[in-house]
Amino acid sequence: MIYTLKKKEDKFIDKIYMDSMKDLNKFYGIGWKHGRPSVIIVQSRKEIDEIKDMKSERWIVGWTYSNKLIFVLDRKKFGKESNHKYFTDKTYEALLKHEISHAFYSILSSRKTSPRWLCEGVAIYTSGQNKFKKPITKFNNFLSFYDNGGGDIYYESGFAIEVLVKKYGKKKLLKLISSLKTVRNKNDFSKLFNKIYGFRLSYKKFNSLLKEIR
Repeated sequence: MIYTLKKKEDKFIDKIYMDSMKDLNKFYGIGWKHGRPSVIIVQSRKEIDEIKDMKSERWIVGWTYSNKLIFVLDRKKFGKESNHKYFTDKTYEALLKHEISHAFYSILSSRKTSPRWLCEGVAIYTSGQNKFKKPITKFNNFLSFYDNGGGDIYYESGFAIEVLVKKYGKKKLLKLISSLKTVRNKNDFSKLFNKIYGFRLSYKKFNSLLKEIR
């Protein structure tokens, strides 16, 4: 596909972008000032499908290409072009921050996206999207998302990261992400996680931690 680009002035998006860059620079400890990602506002489901070169699910309203380009559906088109019925300025702000967080994560992880639950969970946690979800009472599916994604990954994974940060702090999490360059498969990741956190990945342990922080 061939496209032409035109810069758009949007004070609402610009403020979200600047605030998000500031908050995420602080969280990830990167100090990203030059070569920052560009935001592309997509106008329709047809455009999304053309850019991705595939038929997309209607829940897809944003994605990140490496750490360079961030695509989000125009906030005025949500009702028509997606299945997201509940939409406010605050949830859109969190959506854009979510995608910007992926760009930071890409730098720290050396572009690793597996495990998907970790990648998506960190973006959800750092963007504040957990506050728009019903608080979780029990973990039972996020660990199944290693190389695969899908709509179901977005509920538990953000809360899983919240548990890790509240119980063990941010430093261990950033060490885990930055060490992903050494991970070749799911077994490698399990060993790395155990080495950093001192316990094996299991729903039983995460549910126990959940009770401790609540």
